[in-house]
Amino acid sequence: MTNRICLITRFIERRKTGFGVARLMMMSGVNVRAFRPEDPETPGTLDRVQQALPELLSSQEIQELERFLAEERT
Repeated sequence: MTNRICLITRFIERRKTGFGVARLMMMSGVNVRAFRPEDPETPGTLDRVQQALPELLSSQEIQELERFLAEERT
């Protein structure tokens, strides 16, 4: 299974460019670029990233992200 932080970073990069990824890192305190698809997930780290998302994405974009995560993890 692909690491969700890696997938979230990929989605943000496509939608908000590198600036959006930088904002995500500042808001979450997590260096999201350091995560590779095969890395194991750390629940606390994933929680911090997910908590920052409403500040960065609209509710529609969050729904699109949830669909993207579901598709990529199957």
